[in-house]
Amino acid sequence: MRKLLFAIAAVMMAAAVFGCGGERTASQPVEEALLYFVDAEMMRLIPSETIVPASDGTEAAKAVLAALVEGRDDNPQIKRIMPKMPEELSVYVSGEIAYVDMGADFVAAHPEGRGAELLTVYQIVNSLTSLKEVVNVRFTIDGRSCRDFIGFIDMRETFVPDYYV
Repeated sequence: MRKLLFAIAAVMMAAAVFGCGGERTASQPVEEALLYFVDAEMMRLIPSETIVPASDGTEAAKAVLAALVEGRDDNPQIKRIMPKMPEELSVYVSGEIAYVDMGADFVAAHPEGRGAELLTVYQIVNSLTSLKEVVNVRFTIDGRSCRDFIGFIDMRETFVPDYYV
């Protein structure tokens, strides 16, 4: 029964995401993804199921990043720490790695602190690795590999999910 309800919800969400009568239709392939949002106390990440296009890894990753940037501002259990600057984030997938580029303005607008930095990085990593095409995530800032994001995490590493952040 739960699977049937989830399937119905997935079709309804796909219709809402892709619209009716537009270029995309609910008959196009979609996949489930988990978006990770920061809880209101900024202590942990909260997973939220969503549906994204499954045409290829890069398109699915773009949809995930767009949903993270859009956020869930209407939900009081979630706190926004990621700047709402979609033009400052880009992503592509190659060889099971999602490459995320953050613009300098995104970095400058981000709240300071180790906790905020850690939550944002793993919000992105955990969400992207919920896609079947992505195993790891690498970050650049303005197209360059940088030692740090805000000053606490070595961004030259390849990241794997951490569900205990």
